[in-house]
Formats: sequence, structure tokens, C-alpha cells
Amino acid sequence: MSIYISTNLYQANEFEKIFTILKLLNDPTVGIEIFPLWHDPEFEGVLKQNLARLKEVPICFHGPYYFTEHSEPKGSLMYQRARDYYQKTFEYAKELNCKYIVFHHNNCPVIPEKRGEMVLNAGANLQELNELAKAYQIMNLVENAGTIHSQNMLFDEEQFISIFEEIDNQCLIDIGHAHCNGWDLENVIKRLGPKIVGYHLHNNYGTLDEHNRINDGTLDIDAFFKAYRRFTPNADLVLEYSSKLNRDIEGICEDVRGG
Repeated sequence: MSIYISTNLYQANEFEKIFTILKLLNDPTVGIEIFPLWHDPEFEGVLKQNLARLKEVPICFHGPYYFTEHSEPKGSLMYQRARDYYQKTFEYAKELNCKYIVFHHNNCPVIPEKRGEMVLNAGANLQELNELAKAYQIMNLVENAGTIHSQNMLFDEEQFISIFEEIDNQCLIDIGHAHCNGWDLENVIKRLGPKIVGYHLHNNYGTLDEHNRINDGTLDIDAFFKAYRRFTPNADLVLEYSSKLNRDIEGICEDVRGG
């Protein structure tokens, strides 16, 4: 089990602040989840400038999120951009000895009459990225993405669990998304246990995907950790907090130490 802190906290020009947190923690086992911002022209330069420092800590990557959409058909602009961004992500992930990259089937709202087509497109794109993952020898984890409030939840609880009867991928469970969508988190953990490699940790008040600190919300974090210890005690924990918390360094450190 490893603990990671997501750079979702920062814009490209603030990326280096993540090292301030790591310095305060002074724990070489705590790593970084790099949340790539390829759409920002500053991001790649900042990443290159910090490669040496990043190579000193455990690394995982979130898949490209902004301006990407895997539920679009092959050949479309959004598909091609997502494919290009992923190629770049895999290249840096390989250089940084990354453990895995996290995949969203979709980011855009789900139009009910187009859901079937979206599922097929995203599934085909996932399989293509799986081949790329094999070439780079990096795991491609599937996350439960989207929320009811944002109308971008492509799979409900049972549908998401059932995906893994058809694909070979392992998964990362975002507990904040599960809470927003009213999922039975213990049921998800129990049934997908052997497939779960890690979790995105954050809290909310049951509707908005707020990405609050783990004790700031109505998700019962103690009940989560009870299920975590019972079914997936070796899974990674990734603090994926909102940028509104990027100045709360002591709070973030407190949550890491508590984990």
C-alpha cells in the first residue's frame, strides 16, 4: 500500500508546491499522483523541469481529463485529442517508473438515447489504450467516473461492477463519486475487492463532487476504512483534493498522517 497526493490541487504554474507538502511530511513512501494538464502550454515545461525530483518519489498518473472524451467515436476530434494526450502521458509515466494510469470512460454529460453508443465507443477506446499500456508496461486502471448531479454518470453501481466481468482491467474506486451517486460503498469494495488497486479519497455532502478533505462531508470515512481494511488492505490511497484546498498544507499533511 502506498499513499499519494494528487496534483489536482494545483494549476501548472503552482505544480512545484506539491514538493512543499512532501518536504513537511518527510516520508519517502508518500508519492504523487500527477494530474496532467496538457491543454495548458506551461504544464509540460514544468513537468520537464521537475523530472529529477519526481523520480525520487512514488508516482502514479491520472489519465488526461480536460478536453478529452473517450465516449466519442474513433476519428473524431475529441477522440484524437484524448489519444494524443494519453500517448504523452504514457511516455512520461514510463520515464517516471509510474505504477498506473487512471482511466475515465467519459467526462461529458450522458444523453440517455446515446448511452449505448457512448458505452461502445468508450469500451473500444479503452481496449486501444490497454494495448498502449501493455507496450509501456503500465497498468491502466478504470475509475468510477461521473456523478448524478453533473449528469455524466455513465454506469450506475451494478453496471460498473459488471464491467469487470467483461474486461481484464483492474480498477480504482473514487469514494467521493460513489457517495455522490448513492452507491453502497461496502458492496462495491466487497464485490470488486481483488480488482481494486487503489482509491481516490475525498468527501462531500452527498450531491456535489466537492473533493473536500476526508472528514469534511457526509461520507462515513470510518466505515470506509473498516471495509478497506477488511477487503483491500493493500490498496493504494490517493488524496484527490480540490484546488480550493491548495493552501491548507497542514490539513493535507494531517490527513496523510492519519491514513
